[in-house]
Order: sequence, then C-alpha cells, then structure tokens
Amino acid sequence: MLNMNNISRIYRSDTIQTHALRDFNLQVNAGEFVAVTGPSGSGKSTFLNVAGLLDSFDEGSYELDGVNIQGLGDDELSRLRNEKIGFIFQNYNLIPDFTLFDNIDMPLRYRSFNAAERKRRISNALEQVGLASRSNYLPSQLSGGQQQRVAIARALAGEPKILLADEPTGNLDSLMARQVMELLHTLNEAGSTIIMVTHDPDQARAIGRNVQVIDGQITDHSVYAPVNNNAPIEVKA
Repeated sequence: MLNMNNISRIYRSDTIQTHALRDFNLQVNAGEFVAVTGPSGSGKSTFLNVAGLLDSFDEGSYELDGVNIQGLGDDELSRLRNEKIGFIFQNYNLIPDFTLFDNIDMPLRYRSFNAAERKRRISNALEQVGLASRSNYLPSQLSGGQQQRVAIARALAGEPKILLADEPTGNLDSLMARQVMELLHTLNEAGSTIIMVTHDPDQARAIGRNVQVIDGQITDHSVYAPVNNNAPIEVKA
C-alpha cells in the first residue's frame, strides 16, 4: 500500500540545511494500523506531508498503492491524493457556516461525482461514524469529539485507500479521545489502512505496530500484542 525507500527531505536556507527526513524506510500493507511516534521536531509531520503528497522529497523512492510518484506533475499528484488518501486533522478543519452534509460534500465536488453518488457516499460515511441523523447540524452544535467524527466521515466519503491521521485526539478530553480511537479501531477492523501520528504512548501501544521517529529517522519499530486490553507484550517485528 505504502512503500518508502531511503526517503530524504532537506529544507535549505541561505545559511543552513535541515534534514527533516534521512534515509527513511517504511512499508505499510493494506489493512494495517500503524502509529508513528516521536518528540516534537523529529520529522513526523514531514513524513505525513510526504506520505500525503503534500510535500516533495529530495532522494529515495515512494510508491502509493502501486503507483510510483517520482516525476508526477502537480495535477497528477492532486488527482492521486484526492482518490487514494483521506486526511484526518487535529483541528477538524470544518467550515463553521456549512452543515455536516456540506462539509463532507465539498471535497467530493472536486472529483465531479454526480449528486446521487455524493449523497450515497455522505450518507454512508455519516452512518459509519454514528452521525447519520445530524447531517443538517452545524459544527458548532456538536461536541469536539463529534466534530472529529465528522472530519473522519469527510475522509471516509472519498473511499480512500489509506487514512492519514495527524494527532486526531490532540484537542479532545480523555473520554472523547477514547471514543475517537474506538472508531478508528473499528474502521481498521473493517479493512481501512490507517497511519496515525500520536504523542500518546498508550494509544501507540494499543494500535499494535509502532514506528518511532527521531531526527528524521526510524529508530525503533515494534509490534505489540495486547493482553486483556491492558498490558501489551512486545513481540519481534
């Protein structure tokens, strides 16, 4: 599904160059749920931007769902991103004056689906996140956890090959965070491929496959087997 080999991303200024990613190697198979952890400034966000085709890279190779993105133009990258990737952001990024339906509808319009197909996708997505009865609500009428579920529905409506989640519970209290994580686990069990950046070690261990990034490189790659949903036991990857 996602195959990065020796990816390097260098940011240059007049006086300094910063290696945000250095010889970064990661393979994620269809149906996996992967947590990416590491301290602030470690390269997690750069990785997510490169994976989401929002940023380029300087060296290495990257295949997404069998497509080698090397040399693709902006229009081709945009089409690939819209068709294959769903984004879940920490701050939801909902338009406050739009209903839930219209918030989910907007990115679908860019893909030229007809009205009936868009309605089908929106209805299915809202059903998956448990908000089917609230399609005409405004974001301000929902809790933070519900708004994040709308953001997840917006990503799901595109029927992407992979979901990229950037600290999706970072702005939520513990109860709402747990509900959002339960939803993500349910989606993964139903077949969704998910890569999630998180600072929460408990969330990372519960996910199972944990990739730690420091100074732009993967420094630890672990697989965990939960026991009684409480005490994960590390096993060899």
